[in-house]
Amino acid sequence: MSIDLYTCKPRQVRAFVEKVLSAGLVPNVTSSPGVGKSSIIRSVGDGFNLKLIDHRVSTSAPEDFTGLPQFVDGKARFAPFSELFPTSCMEVPAGKDGWLLFLDEFNAGTKMVQAAAYKLILDRMTGQHNLHDNVAIACAGNLMTDRSITTTLSTAMQSRMVHIQMVVDFKQWLEDVALKEGYDERIIAYLSYDNEELMNFRPDHQDKTFNCPRTWEFMNKLIRGGDIRESDTPLYAGTISSGSAAKFVQFAAIYKELLTVKEVLADPDNTSIPTHDVQRSWAIVTHLMGKVDDANFDGITTYINRFDLTFRILFYRGMMVRNPKLRTHPAFVKAMVQLARYLKED
Repeated sequence: MSIDLYTCKPRQVRAFVEKVLSAGLVPNVTSSPGVGKSSIIRSVGDGFNLKLIDHRVSTSAPEDFTGLPQFVDGKARFAPFSELFPTSCMEVPAGKDGWLLFLDEFNAGTKMVQAAAYKLILDRMTGQHNLHDNVAIACAGNLMTDRSITTTLSTAMQSRMVHIQMVVDFKQWLEDVALKEGYDERIIAYLSYDNEELMNFRPDHQDKTFNCPRTWEFMNKLIRGGDIRESDTPLYAGTISSGSAAKFVQFAAIYKELLTVKEVLADPDNTSIPTHDVQRSWAIVTHLMGKVDDANFDGITTYINRFDLTFRILFYRGMMVRNPKLRTHPAFVKAMVQLARYLKED
């Protein structure tokens, strides 16, 4: 009987990885390419104060896991790769509580590599040497259905892991990545306008690339603080795909004609709202979200509160992440009463 895995959003993935590692087991996080599974595992290691050992199994040979033969006093034995697999005789790194052995691209390893890893994953041994008690192991890989380079996990390996399948969630990406890391407001506005543009991956796509959190991170680095020119569309097409690049450049042109903060504050009760221009509304709300401070918060929120619900939700979510001190401002407290069900954390 075939059973589909439940899919998990990023915050749930992080919580599950922490729980699995705390139980002394090995999580295996799989997803489509570029959604951030590796970043989550690395951040869990930081949270546990573990030194990261990042090893790509796609480049491994079986000997990496079993060790290399050597002769000592006329006797043959296998010597482990201690830089990859800390053994029981090693000292815990200074300032750390242990190691996180992260086996990335795990299901891209060959069958022989998988077989060599059996003992490591279940018995915590490399060759005849035991891993240090303070070594945690986590694995990650892409989905076989996504035309990435993968090898089917044997049933023996499947039963040695706890499997977690990850999917993208726009709200969590917005709050935990884009807003938290200060992404360019034009990216935030565009993806708020069309959430599906965050991840438009299809295994049979014909473009040179595709939209995903990783490629939007690339776009953020390319455009942050600079102009978005139509002449640069080929560059953006090579980053987030041709169709999305053309739409994004067209959307970004709106920013050349936006209201200024000064214009909004001059008459927040009557300054025009682009009721019939959804793209411009997203642009204005996102732009003002980056201009708020304690002195202008009353005026800007008076203006923002005249927008429809979806725009107000974005604005106050941004405030919660970017300006947490403003949560005690009377205008924010009032908004929280009205929007609490939409602003609560998952």
